[in-house]
Amino acid sequence: MFELELKNSDELIIHDKDKNVAINVAESTINADLRVGTIRGAGEFEIGEISISAKPLAAGGIMYRVKVEGVKIGLVGNTAKVEDLDELGPIDILGTSNAKFVSVVEPKAVIPMGNMDFADVKGSVKVEKKVKVKPNTLPATLEVWKLD
Repeated sequence: MFELELKNSDELIIHDKDKNVAINVAESTINADLRVGTIRGAGEFEIGEISISAKPLAAGGIMYRVKVEGVKIGLVGNTAKVEDLDELGPIDILGTSNAKFVSVVEPKAVIPMGNMDFADVKGSVKVEKKVKVKPNTLPATLEVWKLD
């Protein structure tokens, strides 16, 4: 089990049993209190049990594919375009600022980020401070996880 929390509208924090990893899509940074400091830019990273693939976008910024406990999380900021989403592959949880991306990616859960208006997203809405994720209990139909 791990937890997801929004620190602000652009930064998702992943809490697993060993680490807290904060990914900021607006600043294209990963912070996990590592000796090397904040990670900036694209690359492949292993932080404890969390795998992160950070891909550069043509319009600037970074798109993230995170794998933790077998769950695939995509984080896509406002510089992404629909054609960039192919790079994500199948995703269980999508954090995005663009409601149009939800129908393209077809995740099991979506986390509204940035200034996303999720009123057009067809799914039940769950409002929480943090959400606990168990890999074998992801929703069967789309849920919107509004993390306040």
